[in-house]
Amino acid sequence: MDSVEIKIIGSILKDRFLLLNAIKIGLSKDLFDQNEQKVLIDYIIKNYSQVKETTDIDMMKLNLEEQSIYTKKMEELIEESSTVEPVSLEVLIGYIEVLKRKRAEKELFSISQKIREYIESKYKKENLTEFAGNIINEIRNIIQGRTKKMIKPIRTHLITFPSEIESRDSNTPTILGYSIEPYHLLTESLSGARRGFYYALAGAPRRGKTNFMLKIASHIADNERVPVLYYSWEQTSRVLFLRIFSQESLIPPYLLETGNIINDPNLTKRFNSGYAKIEKYMNYLYLIEGGREDTVNKIRSHAFSVMQENGTDKVVIIIDYLQKMPTTILYQDLAQQVDEVSGGIANLSLELNCPIFAISSFDKEGVKLDSGNSKTRPTIFNCTGGGDIEYDTDVAMVIIKDFKDTNALGEKISNAIKEGRIDPNQIPHFEILDLYIDKNRDAPFGGNIIIQYLFLIEDNNLIELGYKDLEEKHTYAKVSQIFEWMMDNGYLINMRGKKEV
Repeated sequence: MDSVEIKIIGSILKDRFLLLNAIKIGLSKDLFDQNEQKVLIDYIIKNYSQVKETTDIDMMKLNLEEQSIYTKKMEELIEESSTVEPVSLEVLIGYIEVLKRKRAEKELFSISQKIREYIESKYKKENLTEFAGNIINEIRNIIQGRTKKMIKPIRTHLITFPSEIESRDSNTPTILGYSIEPYHLLTESLSGARRGFYYALAGAPRRGKTNFMLKIASHIADNERVPVLYYSWEQTSRVLFLRIFSQESLIPPYLLETGNIINDPNLTKRFNSGYAKIEKYMNYLYLIEGGREDTVNKIRSHAFSVMQENGTDKVVIIIDYLQKMPTTILYQDLAQQVDEVSGGIANLSLELNCPIFAISSFDKEGVKLDSGNSKTRPTIFNCTGGGDIEYDTDVAMVIIKDFKDTNALGEKISNAIKEGRIDPNQIPHFEILDLYIDKNRDAPFGGNIIIQYLFLIEDNNLIELGYKDLEEKHTYAKVSQIFEWMMDNGYLINMRGKKEV
């Protein structure tokens, strides 16, 4: 059986992605005991970490020969390592941690021997304070070696930041995270989906939370070409896929399931259009049916595997939804479970340096507040475990129905029906939703951020309308614009043969 050292060397020889990630988590020659292993690891890190090419073993052998370090043992080491199949990134991380622990244990044993020799020595040549100080420094070195990230002072950032400023030009992106376009206002307000950020979206049932997150998932996958893992504990992957296809094709899911699409020219055109759109990002969006085993640690394993498969250190994770996500311990109190899950998600976003979005459901009080009779709106605190969620998140969002604007649009449509301007038999189900961004760490700008969306229920689609003005008293102009958009895009059928507003 291959040793841990051989598996590490064999893996980084054949897979540059593993090499780069191994270096990030602390791979160095000092973790190895044998001299040949030290030399080989040092050579691989110095010669292949800064270039895009994978390790050329024959060229490596020639270079080692020129340096007069290609011994018989080195030859055997390379041959043995060359037969190893690369392990997964998660396994490689585990192996490096094993070597770190072994090295730390050896150093601790050596320190214990020094302490014993000092105590037993009749002639103590070294002052006790100096001896203790040296021992403390050695222990600190062990701690530093065990940490995945080197602790550096701010000078590291200060030295590199000016060159970053100087390199900026007009082509430098104005957002800090992944683009969520064509949700322009959301991208602007959040500065994109930022790496290492934890986003929570709360709302009542049937308020479009899942559809909204599916839109975000498909937008990021399409814009950025990075893996997006969408976990759902409520819907099957087929149902989620049909929702996405519905959003892109504007064909309701029930027609996608049962309709005679091929014999309907209009539906065929929409189907082909939707297919072409999804085809662009089909290799980057993963729809996963969450199960009892899909804890934070399991999702971490999935993420490592997908990143390795795609040869990238980038990933986006979406949780649908937080209260259903399992834990290793079965809690009697759901709030305790949410506390563990939310804290785990926050830590995972930092460990993977990726955006994580989590949907959260309202409790009974929150659902009551999201009604036409309520004088106050719900917040993230109206979720089970809402206090913990608000504390853990970088961005907390709440999506609720705007009853005033929804009713105003409904009245506009009703009047148009009475006047014979639109077909009364083809009126879509819709709602106008308000997305409140209540917490926004490092926000690009302050103030009350409320973005409105037109939720077209049959198509599972949310259309970004604009920012909501809290001081707005009359909605006639805004409702007229929405009405016109619905006419232009075929959601309302003009009975007079021309566009009416």
